[in-house]
Amino acid sequence: MTNSPSVMTRALIAMDTAACLRVDGDPREAATMAAAVYDRLPPAYCTGLVYSRAQLLHQYLDGAPRRLLGDALA
Repeated sequence: MTNSPSVMTRALIAMDTAACLRVDGDPREAATMAAAVYDRLPPAYCTGLVYSRAQLLHQYLDGAPRRLLGDALA
């Protein structure tokens, strides 16, 4: 975790954590975390690197976790 005041830094770390959750075998929690992070982002941060990391995670999910994250990214 970080105490950084940077919205971007915190969002990227959370997306990386979500990706690790997926690799560790918890796709539902990965999707839940990534969707929550993305939903809280200010509009200016909903593109670029944070979006591409969320999209990459989305590609590796299936079923309900994929739909959950897909809905957040839509």
